[in-house]
Amino acid sequence: MKKSKQILIAAGWLCCGAAALTACSTDEDFYYQDTPRVRLVGPSMWTAGSDSLTYSFVAYSAETTNVQLDVDAYIMGSTASVDRTVALAVDPALTTASADLYNVPQTVTVPAGQNHGTFTVTLNRSAALKNQSTRMRVVVAESADFKPGVNEQNHLTFIWTDKLSRPNNWAELEEFFGPYSDAKYRFMLENAEPGTAFSASTMTWAQLQSFKIKFQNALNAYNAAHPGSPLTDENGVLVTF
Repeated sequence: MKKSKQILIAAGWLCCGAAALTACSTDEDFYYQDTPRVRLVGPSMWTAGSDSLTYSFVAYSAETTNVQLDVDAYIMGSTASVDRTVALAVDPALTTASADLYNVPQTVTVPAGQNHGTFTVTLNRSAALKNQSTRMRVVVAESADFKPGVNEQNHLTFIWTDKLSRPNNWAELEEFFGPYSDAKYRFMLENAEPGTAFSASTMTWAQLQSFKIKFQNALNAYNAAHPGSPLTDENGVLVTF
């Protein structure tokens, strides 16, 4: 009898386990049923899952006058059989950039059958950004099709600048490029591939030495093209490598 009782208990546990699995399967059928809403997701390279994006023009040549960044407007709710419109706006209370420094569309379309629409934000470069940063916040506005999503995701803040700052790792770079100056660093960035980050941790000695030779040649060419006015830094000192 004792053995039979143990078998019955074990069978009971199996039944409970099966019931639990059935319940979990039912939970997976949950759908968002609130008012259709929208959340904004910026490019992962710049936002890394946060609600803000920081961009610097420093590593790009003077010919780069703006950058275009794609933002996704994801719906919270079911897809639809028709195109729907998300309304966008700039929050003036959390924006310091003048209107000529950015371009944001007023709406973005979520195509029929899709769970998101993509729009492009343009950030412009200006001389003023060499001394400061500026910011602009895009928010989801209410439209006939959607309301804004949760507070943490219904906006995206853009911060951009062209201001130089001494890299934290310059001590390890001084062996190759000499003492730091803003003029020298900008010249390096303008004569390297866009987005180059100089580092003794990620670059070999040969790579850094190659950059040094490249900058020396570029500097010689610059000085030859500007006789009597060689490149000097912000302190009036000749730039050398």
